[in-house]
Amino acid sequence: MSDLLDAVDTAHSNIERLTDPGALRDATEQVIAVARQCGAQAVLAASPVAERLVGALLSSCSDLVSLSSQAAAASQNVLIVDVNLASGTTVAQAARHARSRGARRIHAVVLHQLTAVAAQAADCGVDALDVLGERPPTRSLSTTDSGL
Repeated sequence: MSDLLDAVDTAHSNIERLTDPGALRDATEQVIAVARQCGAQAVLAASPVAERLVGALLSSCSDLVSLSSQAAAASQNVLIVDVNLASGTTVAQAARHARSRGARRIHAVVLHQLTAVAAQAADCGVDALDVLGERPPTRSLSTTDSGL
């Protein structure tokens, strides 16, 4: 239970950190680099908290458009952005939405992974998934015998 509470606390801290203009700028620059690398033509926020980051991204990159615009063509490369990644559910939901709008290639980028069990791109329904921040240490699945 403490792992879950730690993940929730970390998620809240990550979100709060983006209220600082410098942190938001740094995160935006990191996501811009991924957008350029993957050839994104459109950007979609996976969660309401990611909308602030996507807004900053779109105001910094005039060549990127939001998926809700008329520019969402079938050949489009879409970048899904989120702040926190736990199970991958919000990214997967955004990927389904993008595919229903005609996106062919979907790349996702998240700032932080919250759990030691990593969601994979296939789990999220995307072609590629990048985690920019630190990942929590993975836990060993083996147990030790206490001798009892």
